[in-house]
Amino acid sequence: MKTWDWFLTNNNYQKPKIKQKGTWDKDIDYEITYKTFQNDLKKLKNKKILYKKDLKKFAYLIVFLTQLRNGCRIWEAIVGIINFCLNHNTIDWANPTVLIRTQKRTDGTTREIILPKCIKKEDIEKVRPIFLDIVKEFENAKTIEEKQKIREKIVKRFNAWLYKNYNKLNSHSLRYAYITYLSKKGIPAQILAKITKHKNINYIEHYTQSKLAKEILKNIGDLDD
Repeated sequence: MKTWDWFLTNNNYQKPKIKQKGTWDKDIDYEITYKTFQNDLKKLKNKKILYKKDLKKFAYLIVFLTQLRNGCRIWEAIVGIINFCLNHNTIDWANPTVLIRTQKRTDGTTREIILPKCIKKEDIEKVRPIFLDIVKEFENAKTIEEKQKIREKIVKRFNAWLYKNYNKLNSHSLRYAYITYLSKKGIPAQILAKITKHKNINYIEHYTQSKLAKEILKNIGDLDD
């Protein structure tokens, strides 16, 4: 199986830190969001003809469903779909999984990306040209700086589409919707960190405990009839 990652031969490159503004955690519901994306994808599948705008939406929904399902970062989801596209003839479609390098980790850590069950081989083949064009963009770039700009441009484009079409939603909220979903099912922070590849388990513990405290404060204590 081929493994594509624009960063594979540039492990010494350090991305400059950018201070994030605002809050990324929009406290979204995992199940509601998953079903919303799933239903919108289903509507596109039922269309006899997919025009360019429809195909773009189809590709974006596949990425965001994959991100939500895996609790991964947006770029990890995009790279995951690229690898599904590159390996579409060799993937075990009964259990579609690819291995990618974990973003923001300098120790070479990898993680599995699981394709949501609602996304089939024919769906990947439908959007394959879009993601192969992304690969070509990186192949044509001559320097790591050019590649970095391409990556930032693509992530910005995906995020802008999500923000515009889904009530100002940001992609990182999808990652933490999955963490919250699993936490409510009693999955320990140690396991959550293994799934999402957070290097610092303290961050996961703080996040999940804060969410639990908020739920307790909201729902427990009233004795009114």
